[in-house]
Amino acid sequence: MWPIASPLNAQCKAVGGTVQRGNLRVQRHSGICCAKRRDGSERTNPTTSSINKDLRELAALVSANASEKPDEGKPSGTSSDFFSGKNEYLGEMDEEGVEDFEKAFLVGVERKRDYVERRYGYGIQESLKELESLVKTAGLKVVGKTHQSLEPPSPATYIGQGKVREVSETANSLEVDTVVFDQELSPIQLKNLDESLGEDTRVCDRTALTLDIFSQRAMTKEGKLQVELAQVEYQLPRLTRMWNHLERQAGGTGSQGAVKGMGEKQIEVDKRILRKRVVTIKRELEEVRNQRKQARERRAENDMPVIALAGYTNAGKSTLLNRLTNSEVLVEDKLFATLDPTTRRLGLPSGKEALVTDTVGFIQKLPTQLVAAFRATLEEMQDASLILHVVDVSHANAAAQADAVIQVLKDIGVEDIPILTVWNKLDQCEDPDAVREMVMQRSDTVCISAGTGEGVDELLKTIETAVEDSMIPVNICIPYSCGDLVDSVHKHGVVKNLSYTEDGAVIEASVPIYLTGKLKKYKIKGGMT
Repeated sequence: MWPIASPLNAQCKAVGGTVQRGNLRVQRHSGICCAKRRDGSERTNPTTSSINKDLRELAALVSANASEKPDEGKPSGTSSDFFSGKNEYLGEMDEEGVEDFEKAFLVGVERKRDYVERRYGYGIQESLKELESLVKTAGLKVVGKTHQSLEPPSPATYIGQGKVREVSETANSLEVDTVVFDQELSPIQLKNLDESLGEDTRVCDRTALTLDIFSQRAMTKEGKLQVELAQVEYQLPRLTRMWNHLERQAGGTGSQGAVKGMGEKQIEVDKRILRKRVVTIKRELEEVRNQRKQARERRAENDMPVIALAGYTNAGKSTLLNRLTNSEVLVEDKLFATLDPTTRRLGLPSGKEALVTDTVGFIQKLPTQLVAAFRATLEEMQDASLILHVVDVSHANAAAQADAVIQVLKDIGVEDIPILTVWNKLDQCEDPDAVREMVMQRSDTVCISAGTGEGVDELLKTIETAVEDSMIPVNICIPYSCGDLVDSVHKHGVVKNLSYTEDGAVIEASVPIYLTGKLKKYKIKGGMT
């Protein structure tokens, strides 16, 4: 197998040196999903306008929870705070401690258009703060950050030439190893910045950083394949930066002693190898996709509803999974602490059972390569009866995070599946009572603390009600020879009327959508929608 370096290493010059790390990885319908509630009213997913209204209310509610507010007095795009002796990052560690980590410096651009269209308070300061968390997760130490207001970003260097010189001087002063940009850089931007910042400073963008973290977190063969595919597709147009020091390979001599023409460049050889690797990975991932599809079909045969957990990274999905199912899935206060999907059995209050699947978390500016590569994993949601959207309600940017998740759900085509919003980390809110009061005025929302267990019992009841609301009403007559189907209807559906005739058991019930295929041939005329 062709060894694929991590994106951080892939962006190093060939003379670069080593990188030190810390302890481093319902059925979809064409329209709005609609089902009848038990009281006869229609249940639909929230419309876009209602979602936006909810997010605005959420933003207003949690704005007071921000522990750090941007310093409005500092001029944007200056680095005077890095030389004032009050650097907040260096202040956390002694000099020896900082040297144990690769030092990183963060750079962002605030576009004027972004400032005007800022959604739910998510601006450049919040974006850089999230980038800082990503950098720390990757095992680097942030020693400074800066940003520039620019419209549009420079096509040559992303930031202005004056800012490039300033970042270069700051990086040299702080002995920075890697400068991380808060946006995906084009190949030409990477090349120019690499030349401007010098051989001793590596250049990395947000996409490469995220891919590096995913490569550290992926544990299963599937996860590693998905990350490798995203890495290779990211690296292909950027290989010139790795091989620009190599000359064209010289041709050999022919049998007559004539000198052949110049051979193909090393970069062309490597691009061809990487393209072949892409084809191989996609073929293997297609096999994984088929295996997952077969696994979902087997789960459907077991007549169990599937509940998918979705949410922003570090929102508490794994903690909630452990709390609901008494499992011991890895839980860490880090971004992307768990990457590979995990499925566990869940017992509902009525004694019925369901399957709960925890999927990969989302972030702002999620690389498109990752969304495409992880499509097989994210497709786990497509056959879910219910999606639990877990939101860290204590976070100052909870509304922006929730909006990012909704956008990704739309991108992968599962926005029509019923969604139950779970406001998590209630115990960490400054005013839990205000959160509880707001939830009382909302439908399809529950507030809990997965860490302490508060509200989990109410969540289980709401899950069961939501699953029942998504069921399909049926009126069927099942022959006595198919007693297993009668048992499935009782076990996974809601039986309203039951009578016995010479032909079999006549049942009026509501059943999960995955059962309707098995029951279709037993329906009484006009008895199944």
